[in-house]
Amino acid sequence: MKYRYLLILALLPVALALVILIPRIKAETPLPQRKNPKAMTELIETLKIWKLVNAVDPTSDQAVPLLAKFNELEELKAQYRQEYRRAMKQLEQLKDAEVDSETKRAELQAALNHFRNLEENFIEQRKKTNEAINQILTLEQQVKFKVFIDSYRRDLKKTLLTLIALQDSASKGKLKDLNVGGTVSR
Repeated sequence: MKYRYLLILALLPVALALVILIPRIKAETPLPQRKNPKAMTELIETLKIWKLVNAVDPTSDQAVPLLAKFNELEELKAQYRQEYRRAMKQLEQLKDAEVDSETKRAELQAALNHFRNLEENFIEQRKKTNEAINQILTLEQQVKFKVFIDSYRRDLKKTLLTLIALQDSASKGKLKDLNVGGTVSR
């Protein structure tokens, strides 16, 4: 129990720092996604971890394995989306092709089989990873995790848009300085 609070306390300053420091960023500083994709990736990863820990409330013993499996699940989804787009592009290219020979028919069938296998493999791997996550969490935490999985991308997008809006407002001098009460000077 004590370690869980320590983990939350360790991540809380990161979130607070983001909210407090973003208005202080100079107006000349570009948005992270424009010039520094690495910074945006780090921000997204930090927010994901914070939201996961906040939503599921893992114990100190659960936190590291949960984060590892969650990252594994996220990587699996990213790979699937990438492969799905490639396979779909190939099907799009072949959809209007005339099937006038056995070679063309075999090519179409191979592309369709690849697409089907891709889906089946993804479902199987996702199922195994989710089972591993379920072994880590209690029943109540499993429910919280499922709710988190369903909504975290939307929540993450809202949070990022809010942070970007704060940064834009700060760069235009519209925000008050949180420490002094004056406007942010540029």
